[in-house]
Amino acid sequence: MEKNKVERLGIIINVREDQKKKTTRELMQVNQEKVAETKKLDALEEEQQGAIQQAMRHRRVKANNTQIASSFIKKLSKEIQNQKNHIEQLEAKENTKREELIERVKAKNVVEKLQDRFIEENRKLNDSNEQKLTDSLNQRSKIE
Repeated sequence: MEKNKVERLGIIINVREDQKKKTTRELMQVNQEKVAETKKLDALEEEQQGAIQQAMRHRRVKANNTQIASSFIKKLSKEIQNQKNHIEQLEAKENTKREELIERVKAKNVVEKLQDRFIEENRKLNDSNEQKLTDSLNQRSKIE
């Protein structure tokens, strides 16, 4: 009976470990995606700065060219804002996964402590039974 309980707790620990690994992988994927999206944001911001500088260099330009440059800069600004929003979503997802990972680790630790406590109680019970048996055998040998 006790061994069966220890085995069940062992299975639960294995399941918790698998859940922890899965969540860790998911967290790493979100983190990698966030890094890639941040690089895209940096590239867009650099491109926007370059377009602004290019537009400012030429003092005498046609209205058409100014309008094209302005439209391009506005388009880049929208893309940058969209990218920032996407990164914020990824950060929220990353925080959620991090919290989930913490909860999974805590749950696994609780089950491990429960298993250790159960094993220790069984060891003490076995030691007590062995001591009683030894005392009983010693008492019998003294009587004879």
